[in-house]
Amino acid sequence: MQQTTQFPASEKQYWSFQFQQQADQLEVLFTYSWTEHGAPDRGSYTRPLFSLKLSQTGAFAINGRFSSDGGQSYAAHSVNLGFVNRFHNNLFLTQAPAHSIDLRAQLF
Repeated sequence: MQQTTQFPASEKQYWSFQFQQQADQLEVLFTYSWTEHGAPDRGSYTRPLFSLKLSQTGAFAINGRFSSDGGQSYAAHSVNLGFVNRFHNNLFLTQAPAHSIDLRAQLF
C-alpha cells in the first residue's frame, strides 16, 4: 500500500477530480476513465461528488480490474480531500469526513 499527501499543482484539477470554488464552498467533481480506474465501466462523464464547506473533508474510494496479455491486475484508490485554510498532518485522522463516496465494485 502506498500513501502520499499531495497538494494539487492546479487549484482547478487533481488526478480525476475537478474543483470549482464558489465563495466559502468547494464543489468536487469526478471523471471516470477506463484506462485510469479499470473495469467495470462507471460512465465516462464528469459528475458532482460533493460540496465541501471551509474546514470540511471528504473521502472517495474506487477500485478496478485491468487486463492485458500478461494477465489481470487490480487497483484500489482511497482519496481524502480537504477544503481548509491551513493543512496539518492529522487533518484526516482528527475528524470524520463530511461526505464519503464509494464507487468500489465487486471485482470477482
